[in-house]
Amino acid sequence: MSRKKQDREKLIAKEGDAERRKAGPAYLSGADIFPTDEFNDAESLLSSLSKFRNDLPEEEKRLLGSQINQSIYKYQKQRRWGKLGIAASILLIVGFAATLQILQMSDFRVYVKNIAPVEKSASTRLFLSGEQEIVIDTEESKIEYTQAGDQVKIDAVQAVDQQLTDKKMAFNTVVVPYGKRTMLLLSDSSRVWLNSGSRLVYPARFETAKREVYLEGEAVFEVSHNPAQPFHVITQNLEVKVLGTVFNLTAYTDEQTTQTVLESGSVELEFDGDEFWGKSQTVIEPGTLAVYDSQNKLMEQKQVNTKSYTSWREGFLFVEHQPLKDILRKVARYYNADIQIKERDLGNETFSGYLDLRSSVDQVLEVIAEFMAIKVETNNEQIMISRI
Repeated sequence: MSRKKQDREKLIAKEGDAERRKAGPAYLSGADIFPTDEFNDAESLLSSLSKFRNDLPEEEKRLLGSQINQSIYKYQKQRRWGKLGIAASILLIVGFAATLQILQMSDFRVYVKNIAPVEKSASTRLFLSGEQEIVIDTEESKIEYTQAGDQVKIDAVQAVDQQLTDKKMAFNTVVVPYGKRTMLLLSDSSRVWLNSGSRLVYPARFETAKREVYLEGEAVFEVSHNPAQPFHVITQNLEVKVLGTVFNLTAYTDEQTTQTVLESGSVELEFDGDEFWGKSQTVIEPGTLAVYDSQNKLMEQKQVNTKSYTSWREGFLFVEHQPLKDILRKVARYYNADIQIKERDLGNETFSGYLDLRSSVDQVLEVIAEFMAIKVETNNEQIMISRI
């Protein structure tokens, strides 16, 4: 290298240092961000070229350009392989986590994951271990298990024996159609009130570290307290963990939201939220309504009068400033009726009061009509609600 060229490079280095000192601590070079020898060489060469590009001979310009290209190529190659390594690591971790989750699934969760849909019926049906089917025709039925789980009483008039073995757990299912309700006494003394259009899957007796049940639809749970064996309610979009409490859970598969209303005790909700790794959890207190939007993965909470959400199990519906469309949706499910609102804005108007669910659907709608000045018309089994 010529003496003239060496002097020029020393001058470049001095001026570069002066520029950094002038810029102060806020100055960041490429080397500060990517501390590699290749990047340092490229940055120095680029600075030289930009300051003296007009004075350099053509041969030296080509030499600088070649060195810059080589440095950039080395850096990009290293960075590309680094990205591939990171991506592979992430895929490996995610794959391992998914595999671990599958391996850790209980027999009950595996059974629920593979459960087949049930054909619609006008009667409540009880499936024992998926083989024996019992049809229950009463509108308000009661199913009670003995503590051993090997005998089931239906409406206190029928007793059915169930063969249980120590080697295999027996999973039973209750399917409640629209227009029917069922109260279920589980083998652990927990009580479940199933509303219309619901399905509950549960073990005949709880023999594992967790008491797990699966719900589609709406139910009020009164869970027997047992800290050593926590109670989990699994739904399509979230999971409720309890020790001993009373709460209402609404998880219809045709709705985007899942609602949990806590009457007493404490529950923890687990759901897909904004966590990068694993599930999100939140604990709610008595008097809280938690609404989970599965599509947007959002959980919202507010204080409510729990009677508005649990009173149906006692045979009446208590509503307080609720939109008419929400009230009529509950009534329609309860009575298995086709109820439509003619004017869309009418559905947003609110109503408060008690509705006796032991009355007919026509009588319930007449009570609402008296206070809201609406007209109820029936045409070919469809009930149309409109303004007077």
